[in-house]
Amino acid sequence: MAHEVGAQEKITYGRNDRFAGGPVGGGRFWVDEQGRPVAKIGGPGEWRRTGMIDVRVGDTFTVAGQTWKVTDIIDPDAPEAYLLTTRVS
Repeated sequence: MAHEVGAQEKITYGRNDRFAGGPVGGGRFWVDEQGRPVAKIGGPGEWRRTGMIDVRVGDTFTVAGQTWKVTDIIDPDAPEAYLLTTRVS
């Protein structure tokens, strides 16, 4: 699915097929040594070389030419953890 700049998506454990070039899914959520929430995400074929990536609030990632910014990571220690992203370009 193509998204307009400013669109938001939620990424949970497993797959999110709403990303063009996806799927993108959460593999793990935790809190790092500095108390910041972190998520390990992966999925799209273009990431095969790097596999899954670690992201924190403020980080960006690109899927099928669309750049997304991590705007929040919710409940990283809970089974229902997820992260929110906003398309920035």
